[in-house]
Amino acid sequence: MWKGFPWPRVLVAGGLILALGFLWAWTGVPREPVVLTPWLMAEAWPRRGEPYVLVFTDPLCPFCQRLEAGLAGDDALKPYVRFAPVLGHEGSYEAWLFRLVHEGWSEDEARVWLERGAEEARASGVRLTPTTVVVDGGVSKKTLVGFTAYARWRKEVMDALAGR
Repeated sequence: MWKGFPWPRVLVAGGLILALGFLWAWTGVPREPVVLTPWLMAEAWPRRGEPYVLVFTDPLCPFCQRLEAGLAGDDALKPYVRFAPVLGHEGSYEAWLFRLVHEGWSEDEARVWLERGAEEARASGVRLTPTTVVVDGGVSKKTLVGFTAYARWRKEVMDALAGR
């Protein structure tokens, strides 16, 4: 049935399309500008003064998990980071809820914040997680879309923070 089918061409073409998609997603260039709503500016968690690094993250996204694992041991950058909830995977709501309750929020308080935050994150135009926005003076100084390696991400964020 499949005899004579051009498998090599199909596989090469598919591989090229996949590779181009990854390159496009990981370049760090946003497809659309991220709109930082007043709610996101004021209520992203935890609240911190400016400058800060706003990370749109989904706790079940493997790239977000790698980024957050790097952040966990980065005492120099951790004090700048704030999070906005993205619910891109099945079970993300529950994972976010668990995280907030574990941090000391009441379940009701966490649900209200999470529902509003997810709505605001959708309205921001973020389509890929993680998306990072360095904010200073109420202005976006740098936007990074996607994640490849912590060292590269950290350097770009620290350079943006230093360029104040």
